[in-house]
Amino acid sequence: MEAYQRLLDRARAQLPEVRASDERFQVPEPDVMIDGKNTVIRNLQEIASVLRREPAQIVGFLAREFGCPGVLELPRGVLKSRLQKEAIAQRIREYTDKYVICSECKRPDTHLVKEGKFTLLVCEACGAQRPITVRRVVEAAKPKTPVVVGEVYRLTIEDIGRRGDGVARKEGFVVFVTGATTRGVTVNAKITKVLGNNAYAVVQP
Repeated sequence: MEAYQRLLDRARAQLPEVRASDERFQVPEPDVMIDGKNTVIRNLQEIASVLRREPAQIVGFLAREFGCPGVLELPRGVLKSRLQKEAIAQRIREYTDKYVICSECKRPDTHLVKEGKFTLLVCEACGAQRPITVRRVVEAAKPKTPVVVGEVYRLTIEDIGRRGDGVARKEGFVVFVTGATTRGVTVNAKITKVLGNNAYAVVQP
């Protein structure tokens, strides 16, 4: 009897921890914007966070489903085709059913595990496992800057920095302009350097 109890205790210790939650699982509706011939999902990163999946995998799935290229411009995802919001929402629901929801207990508390050539969907609530086919992911696109080194832009000085340079913005991109010392003026600024989310420029005649 004692041997049986020890075996029972050992089996219980190996059971996965049940992660129960009183919160209702709800995937955000895609925030879709048409930009020329492209469809932009502006809240892709938020959707990926709720699903606990990589944004690249979700974009890769959508791109393959719609038969078009897809790229990451976090927090956004871009599909190189004009698509309807309803169609995207439906594909995200299909992705959720296949790659997130446990087929046994129907809970979303799952994660993906790579084992050799196979990827398993492992449920943290009931311990169920099933193999899935992971779509090819897409690479994150390098963010495009609205300014280019050597080019001259008309910029309005919004503020003066601590070093005395003018502070301007172009499409949300901060540009420090040497030689601009008055708020509210518009100057010709030649870009000399682009670093991260900032650029540096000098006033031109």
